[in-house]
Amino acid sequence: MQIDAATLPDDSQIESDVAVVGSGPAGIVTALELAAAGCDVVVIESGRESYDKAAQRLGTAVHRDPYHAPMSFATRRQVGGASVLWGGRCVPFDGVDFERREIVDHARWPVTYEELSRYYCRACEWLVCGRGSFDARDIPPLAQTALVPGLPEGEVRTTSLERWSLPTNFGRQYGRALRRSPLVRLVTGLTCTQIVYGEGGRHVERLATRTLDGKAVRVRARRYVLACGGLETTRLLLASDRAQPGALGAGTRHLGRWYMAHVAARIARVRLTAPAGAPGHELDADGVYVRRRFSFAPEFLVERGLPNSAMWLVNPDISDPSHGSSILSLVYLGLASPLGRRFVADAVRELHVKPARRRDHARNVAADLRAAVPFALSFGYGRYLKRGRRTPGFSVRSDANLYPLMYHAEHLPHSDSRVVLADERDALGMPRLETRLRFADEDVEGVLRAHRSLDAFLRRHGRGQLEYVGNGDLPDRIRAQLRGGYHQAGTTRMSASPDDGVVDRNLAVHGFDDLYVASSSTFVTSGQAHSTFMIVAFALRLADHLRGELRRR
Repeated sequence: MQIDAATLPDDSQIESDVAVVGSGPAGIVTALELAAAGCDVVVIESGRESYDKAAQRLGTAVHRDPYHAPMSFATRRQVGGASVLWGGRCVPFDGVDFERREIVDHARWPVTYEELSRYYCRACEWLVCGRGSFDARDIPPLAQTALVPGLPEGEVRTTSLERWSLPTNFGRQYGRALRRSPLVRLVTGLTCTQIVYGEGGRHVERLATRTLDGKAVRVRARRYVLACGGLETTRLLLASDRAQPGALGAGTRHLGRWYMAHVAARIARVRLTAPAGAPGHELDADGVYVRRRFSFAPEFLVERGLPNSAMWLVNPDISDPSHGSSILSLVYLGLASPLGRRFVADAVRELHVKPARRRDHARNVAADLRAAVPFALSFGYGRYLKRGRRTPGFSVRSDANLYPLMYHAEHLPHSDSRVVLADERDALGMPRLETRLRFADEDVEGVLRAHRSLDAFLRRHGRGQLEYVGNGDLPDRIRAQLRGGYHQAGTTRMSASPDDGVVDRNLAVHGFDDLYVASSSTFVTSGQAHSTFMIVAFALRLADHLRGELRRR
């Protein structure tokens, strides 16, 4: 059932077994899993089914942080949450992410890889990204080919896979299931402004919620799940703790700290001695798009003290017409046009579309129309018109076997990388967030050492080498590319003890048995993986836990 909060009377009350705040992937998975087990669930969503500019403005942060992307690029107050903006890339955490490593010695997961990995297959089903296998050696058609033919598996591996969903906009994919479920009430246009704690602060009395026109609604439940995003969840807890100081106990000193994004950079090209076997996207046996990447053996990462990272082959910078490619220039002209916003998300356009002389790109297209026109027709259909599973991207083969290299790695947790409440308030009176995202010298050094390790491995086996690009000092070039805010992790991190974090191994806020967090904010380390897949895996685990709790009680 779906309810527009505008139809509710002022000072009304909603009661349920479980109240879920947020209808992104975590909120939807938690709600539907619990409803399937017979629990009555209410889902509170600040936005509506379609984009609502006034609701989106509620999440605007105070923008003084040079490293942080605008919230509008990374978050969406809408049914489906940030999955509305998501490209569909699915990557799980690796076993090494849960090990005790010297480079993250103070950050210790209270759960094991084995506990989480058992949810990977179910997560794949929810994400519609095929089978739960992320190694090309386990998939017969892919096992017969290689990213770099003749390169053995060793400290560097080339069989690690990314998977792509349909892509799955959770609002479209599961909106009908939410509306049709007799045990789910989806209330849109209603924003949670405070968690009201009971006497002594060890349980939740109710959620205070409001509509944009000022109506107040009380929400009471046996269990409460905060699934309103990596930073909005943290903001709600910070604001509630300010209203009732000390209610969160020892965990308060970690709330908002350890903010992690990912370290991404392009500083080199890889020149292979033979054509790449699979430089771009491939289809697996089930018709799901995958992409191979360079990664490092876990024992090598631990021994060398390297951050967990992955690298993959990408196209040259589409903005630079010197690439001479009619296909790349055609893509640039399309994205740089007034219609470009309809093709890709704003964050993607900001990253790839830089000022350039359009006449030079037009010359590239005119010089090789025989390549540009078929590409435009086939990719345009596969990406924007095809029903079902769509093409996630494209790759232009290099006749010189020379490819730019994309680096993507975990952002090491730092206590001074954090978010705080600002003095400025939104339309509902909630204090806005101010981000203070920080990258340390260890993050930059990790980029350099990972590239040197890959270069040494390729040279040792005679399969290629790296060539560094650009002018100036390499560390400075890396620092100039550091930016985050799309993957928001760490600000309510899990821990065995409230002295070390905010939530326990079951995602309950330390000291509470009725308040839970389903968000990437609970991640202890960020891994090399994008957040969405792991958010769904944790939501499934939380739903199983809550199902057991509610049955016992």
